[in-house]
Amino acid sequence: MTGRGGKKEPVLLPPRDPSLETRPVPQERHFAVQAFGPGADVETHRQFQSIEAVEQQLPDASSIRNSGDVEGDAKELFKALTQESELVDLDWTEDGETDGEPTWGPVVIVTAYSDKATPNISQAINNLVETIHRYILRCRRSRAFATEAFKRLEIKVIKDKELLENASDDRVREEFNAYVRSLRLFPPDMEWERESQKFFKDNLNRPRGPRRYDFCVVLDEQTIDSLASITFPEDLDDDSETLRHISVKLVDRKWRYPKEAGASTRGRHYTGTDICPLVDLPLICAHIYNYADLEEMFPLDCYRDMH
Repeated sequence: MTGRGGKKEPVLLPPRDPSLETRPVPQERHFAVQAFGPGADVETHRQFQSIEAVEQQLPDASSIRNSGDVEGDAKELFKALTQESELVDLDWTEDGETDGEPTWGPVVIVTAYSDKATPNISQAINNLVETIHRYILRCRRSRAFATEAFKRLEIKVIKDKELLENASDDRVREEFNAYVRSLRLFPPDMEWERESQKFFKDNLNRPRGPRRYDFCVVLDEQTIDSLASITFPEDLDDDSETLRHISVKLVDRKWRYPKEAGASTRGRHYTGTDICPLVDLPLICAHIYNYADLEEMFPLDCYRDMH
């Protein structure tokens, strides 16, 4: 539909979950986080290696060239996933100390706690870990970097039946922001927040933080069932076919609930969430650093074809 002069009518977006007004989320929330993956064991962090150390394990380190291909070259994947790790001198709190996290991986927020879903949560997340592991193993070049990348994988899982059961995407977003604020990975003077709220003209809780926290993965009942039921094929290259019908929802932490949608992409409008093919999740984790936010990568189910 167009208005006078041929101008398209704006596409209005639904308002924020009204329950956030009656049952608000505090600015900061300290969840009991459970971690999965090799990087979940803090003792293993002492064994993490630098790029230079891993290069020495390759047959001919002098012949290594930067290919720029994160899917074909494990070194490029490793570099992409560790852009905010201890390998880089990052000072989030601006106190003169390096505080990059040694691990990488998405945060998972569980919203289903039924008698059917609860026993399958751990299996679902273990299969998510294995999916990422197999993705990394498909990087044929620089295999030592594939090993190092997987060693650093840590999926942080937030579970709280009272707070998160059947939570809307908006509530998940605000709880996720409350968790990220609890990490305190930002300057304490808070000038950055005052400037942000002045610019956006709102009082939303959007703390600064590493890019790995730009989005979270939501595990609802259907997703838990899909992940827990995966039977992996023997051949790594068959994963795309085996897993092609399985996707996960990503909630954009930075979304600020605009009243109107932006331009459509392939006939769809971005609404603060996206559906990511399971096999592409590691690719999105690596490429998020190339974009301002998750919205720029929309729609994720077409991301591979569009790039």
